[in-house]
Amino acid sequence: MKGIFEIRIIRSPYGDFYGKDIENSIKNHPDWYLEEISKEGFNAVWLHCILRDIVSCNIFPEFGKKEKQQISALNNFVEKTEKYGLKVFLYLCEPRGFREDNLFWKNHPDVKGQSCEFYGIGNLSGKYYALCSSTQKVKDYLYQSSYKLFKKVEGLGGVFMITASEFHTHCYSHYPKWRLKSADPLIEEWARKKFECKRCEKREAYEVVSEIITLINKGIKDANPKAKVIAWNWSWYIIEPDPQENLISKIPKDVIILGDFERGGYKKILGKRLEIDEYSLSYTGPSPRFKKLFYIAKKRGMKVIAKLQIGSTHELVTVPYIPVLYKIAEKLYKLKKIDADGYLGCWIFGGNISPMSKVAGKISISPFLSPVKAVKQVAIEEFGKKQAEYVIKGWKLFSYAWNFYPFSIPFLYSSPINYATAYPFKLSDKETKSIPSWLPLPRDKYGHIISGDNLKEWIKPFNSQFVVKTFKKLLSEWQKGINVLKEGEKYFKDDRYKKEIDLAIHISLLIRSTINIIKFYKLLKKYRKGQRKAKSDLKKLLSEELTIVEKEIKIIKKNNDFGYHPEANEYFITEKDLKYKINLLKKQIKKLSD
Repeated sequence: MKGIFEIRIIRSPYGDFYGKDIENSIKNHPDWYLEEISKEGFNAVWLHCILRDIVSCNIFPEFGKKEKQQISALNNFVEKTEKYGLKVFLYLCEPRGFREDNLFWKNHPDVKGQSCEFYGIGNLSGKYYALCSSTQKVKDYLYQSSYKLFKKVEGLGGVFMITASEFHTHCYSHYPKWRLKSADPLIEEWARKKFECKRCEKREAYEVVSEIITLINKGIKDANPKAKVIAWNWSWYIIEPDPQENLISKIPKDVIILGDFERGGYKKILGKRLEIDEYSLSYTGPSPRFKKLFYIAKKRGMKVIAKLQIGSTHELVTVPYIPVLYKIAEKLYKLKKIDADGYLGCWIFGGNISPMSKVAGKISISPFLSPVKAVKQVAIEEFGKKQAEYVIKGWKLFSYAWNFYPFSIPFLYSSPINYATAYPFKLSDKETKSIPSWLPLPRDKYGHIISGDNLKEWIKPFNSQFVVKTFKKLLSEWQKGINVLKEGEKYFKDDRYKKEIDLAIHISLLIRSTINIIKFYKLLKKYRKGQRKAKSDLKKLLSEELTIVEKEIKIIKKNNDFGYHPEANEYFITEKDLKYKINLLKKQIKKLSD
């Protein structure tokens, strides 16, 4: 389907980013899903690809162990998606490094580059070394493997690349050389890590990165001139200060720039300025950072697309979508107004078919469709004309309420908001390290979620009072939307309408539980100090939480797509979790009553 944006990429919510994403691509993209996203206005899907796995290379004989299986699967998948007018894009983060103990370094010590150590990210933790891209061997590998991949799978639409951070790749992927003179002591400490690569230390980071992009671009274009090569500015601030004018000037003009639409923006809540870094539906954008990048690239004659999260974000990801349709409609409308060339609609998660994806699709293919009209059309199609009147009012109130989300990276990536209703409140809890919110949850031998007081880690850079206050403001506005939907429930009894109410209530319960978690750990410290009032306050808080969980278990029983985390590939909230918490709360309330 032809649209006003040339590139409109989404990802299946059933994908397996950390596993067999390519091998299971057909299974993870059922026909009904491909048909629907094509109808909605998307024209591409993306998969995770590691070059050293998918194609062999005479420079490094160890590479290509999965070539036969992955190339075959990819060709079959490309053939399938073509039936629906969809292209397949691959995500690359290259040249992918190895852990220090990998046998690769014994065989090829001459390409060993800068080291980097990762902590607290599961089986990805450890010390890695980069494949130094200043060596001719690595340069030849990047060109040869890119060329070979696009020769073997001729129907591929293209690639998009992260070239800073994420995985350890080139020698500057985690080394912010330009920040050596930074006034920030933490950044200075990070930047002053010993630089070990004698080849790259004489080069500028942007020269190294632009060369990698150029080599991959040439390999792909020599194999298939129609393929698109996209370079994402994710964390390019490691390479060069924003807006990376030197880097952009050295990238081939036929490379498309992918810019984070929200990152580098800010919003004000209750008089406090909050910086936006990454995925956000609570901030519309475009950020000043995106606009600078956009105009530099456009001035050079390059195409620019935006990185968006269409259905959900790390603000809240264990829901099929956050019903803030006016927020996503406004983002797409603004993208259209500045004449951007398209967008990447989601990272690992967020590709569900939902009212959010439908409104994004409508604006993508309709030149003159306003956000208000797009939302109205989706509401009528989803619920019918009469019910749509209530749904539209509810979505508008939800969209306004979400503005008050207290955005911060520590909160998004370490807070328990995604499983707050299942979070076990334990009087025995002690201080512990933060729990990553994008990885499978830590559980004990009985399968129960492990908790602990890490409030000081994830509340940053705010204090407890600010987060509670902002969430209370969000909830007061959100409840207005719930009330509107409930008013309509008097007249409409169908399951689809009830599910929309369940979703809205479920989100409110998660936020209420998050507030209670904050209050719980503050009260627990007072209780342990023997403060008399703390005991009765704790009992009252646990009783309030019990009411929340009892409401939540009724909703979870009816909605099997609530509580699932698509990046961690597991349910963060289950009926079993909630039953365990109910019993735990009752025991502790009884203990506090004695």
